[in-house]
Amino acid sequence: MFDERSVSVHRLTAMTRHRFQLVCFPPDGRLTVIHRTAAQALAPSTEVLTVLHAPSRTAPSCTAPSATDAEPSPALCDQIAAELAVRLDRPTVLFGQGPGAVVALEVARRLELAFLIDGIRGARLAALLVSSQPAPCGRPRAEETTINCPIGVLHGDADPRLRHDEAVDWAHHGKQRFDLHLLHGGKDYFAHRPAELVNALSDYLLMLG
Repeated sequence: MFDERSVSVHRLTAMTRHRFQLVCFPPDGRLTVIHRTAAQALAPSTEVLTVLHAPSRTAPSCTAPSATDAEPSPALCDQIAAELAVRLDRPTVLFGQGPGAVVALEVARRLELAFLIDGIRGARLAALLVSSQPAPCGRPRAEETTINCPIGVLHGDADPRLRHDEAVDWAHHGKQRFDLHLLHGGKDYFAHRPAELVNALSDYLLMLG
């Protein structure tokens, strides 16, 4: 579904010493207004970065993702992890939306290993936060990726792209705390309720301490 070419990481906030780093994985690998809005609102405490890449020409266009339609290439995840490893130096939250959630999970696994081996000072994976994507463990014959950090799910209460049980299944991918946060809205609730998204992100970061 994804093309490993043209991967880039963009910083959306000024270079000051923030408490957290939040790395966004958009659903189609492209920057949106909502990411800039979140970056401005979270700027006092959080450095926001976004991972951009060219989607595959053969990627299906659908409004209701399933656990079977988001299979990122290992090469893409390797490249993103390598790009991020040299930029991260404090507690980091990866935030994946739609198919970007599956990419974020695979990158999280690689970063945990990189931080352990390289001992990057100050860098650690504080959490994985996802939205609008079924957990990969629901795929037939899927290898279950697990990570050691907390996992949180933002779930629109009327979002047709993700059932409640599919959201809860994300707990199987973590060995630590799991949280499910219900937000109001259906399809594209992020775009329609940006303030609610920003508040949810801020509350989650505060909870992490």
